[in-house]
Amino acid sequence: MGVSHATAEELVRDLFELQRVTRKVLKAAALHRELSMVHTNILSYLACVPGRRAKDIVAESGLGASGMSRHLSALEHLGYVTRTRDLEDGRAQIVEITAEGRKALEANLRADAETLVARLGDLGEDEAERTRVDLNRLTELFLTSLGMSRVTAATIVPEPGAQPGSPHPTASGDPGRGKENSP
Repeated sequence: MGVSHATAEELVRDLFELQRVTRKVLKAAALHRELSMVHTNILSYLACVPGRRAKDIVAESGLGASGMSRHLSALEHLGYVTRTRDLEDGRAQIVEITAEGRKALEANLRADAETLVARLGDLGEDEAERTRVDLNRLTELFLTSLGMSRVTAATIVPEPGAQPGSPHPTASGDPGRGKENSP
């Protein structure tokens, strides 16, 4: 069973509107915290996919290499990431999130959740859960159509040595260093 062209057109419009509004909401929330949207995005990616080459983060984020370098320098200065030489390719850098970076990311995610609770107002828990499930389904459909699997998710890979039952279960799969995650 396929989607009609008319419905697809409406979905495209709705997705662009959702993207535009989501950016505004996230930018407004970022005004009141230490990390920018881009920094939060980078840290979230590194928490889910640890030990990545800087160039792979560039490819995933859509930022240019010089922009990514500036953001990584700022995060490194804050003590939220470390960069080390890639032993397989001496020209490349491996970027890791630090324990302090995880704490900052968690604080931002909690603050974003509080902001979202306030913005969702009259939306009930059941409706919010249905919306979350539907958004995840749409994300999975898009990823499948691109031949990709989910790289980042709402869950965060726990720090090494974390106790079982920690609040963030391990993401599935092992994307490896510098290699694209495949389905």
